[in-house]
Amino acid sequence: MVETMEVVRLVVLSFFASIGFGIVFRIRGLDLIPAGLGGALTRFVYIMMMQVTDVRLMYTTVAAVFAALYGEFLANATKDPSTFFIYPSIIPLIPGDLFYYTMLGIIQSDAQMFTTNGSQCLLALAGMSIGFVLASTVAHHVRMFARRHPKVVNVVHLGGQKAAKK
Repeated sequence: MVETMEVVRLVVLSFFASIGFGIVFRIRGLDLIPAGLGGALTRFVYIMMMQVTDVRLMYTTVAAVFAALYGEFLANATKDPSTFFIYPSIIPLIPGDLFYYTMLGIIQSDAQMFTTNGSQCLLALAGMSIGFVLASTVAHHVRMFARRHPKVVNVVHLGGQKAAKK
């Protein structure tokens, strides 16, 4: 079980790390706040999923699906590119520590360290990839449905009047 204060600390740090990445990625103005929020929420989903299962592939996949769908939703709402929100949101998922210890295992000729951390790193990266494929597939089908059935989407969509006037 992760302590509440540790969760809060990790979520806040993820928020600022995602904003920092957003600045490097040249996201400007108020778009930085939802970009940072995406990183914080993704970290929260990641931690909560770790409480449900200890299978890295599973909890990383679910968090990656969340990050990608969050980015797609905000991109649709703001008419900005989805990468503005997806890339900062995935920053907390990058397995930098696992990659570091995998490389350290190679340098120190420690087969145990290399295989343990290397396999976990590959599972994390596979989970991110699977999550993005799943989310982008869902987003693609939603966009196709919206193009084929614009009247249904205008009724359901919160900005339906704005879209109907254009």
